[in-house]
Amino acid sequence: MGMKFKMIALGVLLVLFVSGLATAQGQGGPENDPLAFIKTAINVANNTKYQNVDGHLAIYIGPEKWAAALKDGDLGPFLKLKEAKPGRSAVFILSVSKDTAVGVYFDGGTPFGMTAVKAGSNGKIEPGDISAGYKAVTSEMLKATGKEFSFEAVPINTDDGDSLTAYLIAKK
Repeated sequence: MGMKFKMIALGVLLVLFVSGLATAQGQGGPENDPLAFIKTAINVANNTKYQNVDGHLAIYIGPEKWAAALKDGDLGPFLKLKEAKPGRSAVFILSVSKDTAVGVYFDGGTPFGMTAVKAGSNGKIEPGDISAGYKAVTSEMLKATGKEFSFEAVPINTDDGDSLTAYLIAKK
């Protein structure tokens, strides 16, 4: 009877272990992790601009926040560039002064487009500059840069008060 009990216990533990792995894989994948999207966007930014993202703010817009962020004065013009779809998300990396920005658009976990803009002589980023800076994401843009960053979560809201996921980027 002792051996049968051990085998049943081992079987139960094995089932729990496998189901735990399946749950972890379903919840912890890159499509559910804002930082995974942000790290990809940083690679795109570093591979397409001569600008350092240290000290910039990275804002993740998930599919469930797209409509709310679309109404925001700073983020809306970037989101209007692409249509909202199920699974579509974006990351925007903004300088603290909001005079430079990089936006990377994702379908599922795959980056497909980006825009990089600088403010004009009036000190503001114009919607026309956002669309003019748009290009498809290439494999060259996705290459790891070898730069390491730390991320500090910061509270941020849209103009209407909807909370968004944002991190202050700091070079390690």
